[in-house]
Amino acid sequence: MRIILGVVVSLAMAFSPPLAQAITGKKKTGPSSRLVRKTHKRIRTAKRSSRYRTKRRAKSRRVRRSYDRISPGASSVSRAALSGIGETPPLMRVIPQRDGSFRLEPLTPKKKVTQAIGPTSRLDSQKAAPPARRSHYRFEPWSFQDLILARAKAYCGTPYRMGASLAYSRATDCSGFIQYVFQGFKIELPRTSAEQAHVGKVVTCTLDFSKMLPGDLLFFRRRGRRVGHAGIYLGEGKMIHASSGRRRGVIITDLRQPYYQRTFVVAKRVFEVEYPDW
Repeated sequence: MRIILGVVVSLAMAFSPPLAQAITGKKKTGPSSRLVRKTHKRIRTAKRSSRYRTKRRAKSRRVRRSYDRISPGASSVSRAALSGIGETPPLMRVIPQRDGSFRLEPLTPKKKVTQAIGPTSRLDSQKAAPPARRSHYRFEPWSFQDLILARAKAYCGTPYRMGASLAYSRATDCSGFIQYVFQGFKIELPRTSAEQAHVGKVVTCTLDFSKMLPGDLLFFRRRGRRVGHAGIYLGEGKMIHASSGRRRGVIITDLRQPYYQRTFVVAKRVFEVEYPDW
């Protein structure tokens, strides 16, 4: 009787795999089960990424609402402060002269000189500081903005290399390019685009071409909310910059593109032109 019962159970397990699984307690580990596990894993990953995108959209909406809570007539300075962008006065005042030269007056705050307490020698009293001279720089009789743009355009086609600068290399990145162009006019800027974004006067926090002037610095987000790219405004909705994208190197780009509209942070002005009363 036992032999007959064993034969019946063996035949039942052979012709019914689910029954065999229930009796033995082992799960089937064939190719189909691995495919099911991979499919479930992809579904879980997709759900996580969709939740991440939803959170980012909600965060951007909150930021836009915080912008909207500012009064409609609020200045760009308020919007820049909300974005965490600092502001300083322009670094240089440019005064055109009759002979076509320009007088450059740095606008950086003067450092306080502390006077030493105690007796001073006769030699120290004879060391007087030399009188400050007004520096004149002779250029062609163009506008100062045209001079900056002409210097920048002269490097069109320069290869892009991250961390490089035209001061010591034949390649450059975006912030090194801007720093080198403005160094030619005695305007000293920080090295990185994130630091440069905190220097100068805020012009606008939207791509409003009516408020921008040629020579303004434009800053964009790169991989998140931090400033990671910069360029020089040329006018007519275009900028010159050292691009790391598909068209690598110093190029001229039209700003009327969704990418630049979406990632724009702020426009800054680092010099001001003051025309004398002749």
